[in-house]
Amino acid sequence: MDHRIVSLPAFTVVGLEHIARSPNGIGPLWERFLPREHELGQRTEPGVSYGVCAPLPDGMLRYVAGLPVADDAAVPEGMVKFQVPAQKYGVFTHRGVATRIGESFQTIHTRLLPKLGLKAHAGVEFERYDERFVAPDDPGSETDLYIPVE
Repeated sequence: MDHRIVSLPAFTVVGLEHIARSPNGIGPLWERFLPREHELGQRTEPGVSYGVCAPLPDGMLRYVAGLPVADDAAVPEGMVKFQVPAQKYGVFTHRGVATRIGESFQTIHTRLLPKLGLKAHAGVEFERYDERFVAPDDPGSETDLYIPVE
């Protein structure tokens, strides 16, 4: 799996959120969000969307399916604004269907990071979808996975 290390400034995502103990329900969240993405104003990265995952203190996970927008962007009714913190990330490219992204995250955490001498830092992880992501069920799709590292 290709990888690189990057340091990113903070950025803002607006979209729909899902809070649960597991990633079950993320597919339906995207199905609810995509028909509403036109409600958002100008994007800071046209053609890009994000799946942002943040751990909550009670062990739950907060996942936001959204678009990158200006910090002062309006938030449509029923949506949330999420500030992704400035961070150093290991970036890994997942190739294949969206339902296998969780397996790629698992492989990164259990095998690739240790092999590369990197440690995951507790914090916000995210998926970045751009023009290389063809469709959720397309085996040729590519998605960049960002893991905070020390």
